[in-house]
Amino acid sequence: MRGLSPPLRFLAYVAVALLVLVVAAGVGATAGLVFGGRPEWLTSDPGATEGTMSAQIAEAVTPEIDEASIREHLSHLTGASPAPLEGGATTIAERESWEGRLAAARYMEQSFEEMGLPARILEFTSEEGRGYNVEATLHGSGGEKHLWVTAHMDSVVGTAGANDNASGLTLLLMTARVLKHLELKHTVHFVAYDLEERGLVGSHDYVSTVVDSVQEREGRGAIIGNINADMVGYEENEWNAFIETCDLSGSLDEALTQAAKAIDPPVALGEGCPEGLAGRSDQVSFREAGLPAVFLIDGTKADNYPCYHERCDTMDKLNVAYLQAMIRIVATASALLAHSAEAD
Repeated sequence: MRGLSPPLRFLAYVAVALLVLVVAAGVGATAGLVFGGRPEWLTSDPGATEGTMSAQIAEAVTPEIDEASIREHLSHLTGASPAPLEGGATTIAERESWEGRLAAARYMEQSFEEMGLPARILEFTSEEGRGYNVEATLHGSGGEKHLWVTAHMDSVVGTAGANDNASGLTLLLMTARVLKHLELKHTVHFVAYDLEERGLVGSHDYVSTVVDSVQEREGRGAIIGNINADMVGYEENEWNAFIETCDLSGSLDEALTQAAKAIDPPVALGEGCPEGLAGRSDQVSFREAGLPAVFLIDGTKADNYPCYHERCDTMDKLNVAYLQAMIRIVATASALLAHSAEAD
């Protein structure tokens, strides 16, 4: 810039500085860098495929899903260590009695609130006794659709319920923490259902009240659907999993499939509607209302888990690295669904 007059030299420096900022912003958006504390995780290319977007999202969510936090939640929810509830440390050794279920509900509510998500315990009564569903809501930035990510909270009598279903509860909390830092277009509800083991009682109550009210207010088209996670932490040999679709999955199964391929290492994800698995968890309550829903489970498909509904269902049976991968799948798929053109 030698030879320019001082005013022209100044303008030239300003122009170069602006050009550098524009280029840096473009590179950052493509690479998934953080600007202003918020990750720019989606490409601006309108022709980008779901596979491309899934890869970008998977890259953005991976650092946030750490093994230490997963172990901490599992430990608190299975009684391996006391849960630091506001009323005092409480050991949740089981989640079958009303005391155990209420303590777990308070832990879930408190954990959501601590990450900045408004949460509430929705008490209900039934023939199976009083129940405590927990709901946390992450509002979208302007979309009019709703996605539900769910897991059941209770266990069977006498068990810590590590895989069934502290694994799903941990997935719920970790997914919420990750999505909280993304700019999502549509709203995501995270719900821990009570009394699943006694006949899907909590999910039936929730769908017939909360979800039905959303439909009445905003129309059936406002419902993206439900991803339900149940028994997602046990894997001994191969990293595989299964989604029960039963012909009413909407765009949910495709989003999960793309996510399973995008994470590193990938998880082999099968799908279908096997007779022995269909209807065995809370996604049924959405389907009975005619709404899209899928059931994500580890490769054991419940019955092949050696500690299914047994006292040996403890934290030491879980493969935390595998559970970490399952959380990445759901977080990636949920972000894709809450921001995709398919949900418009």
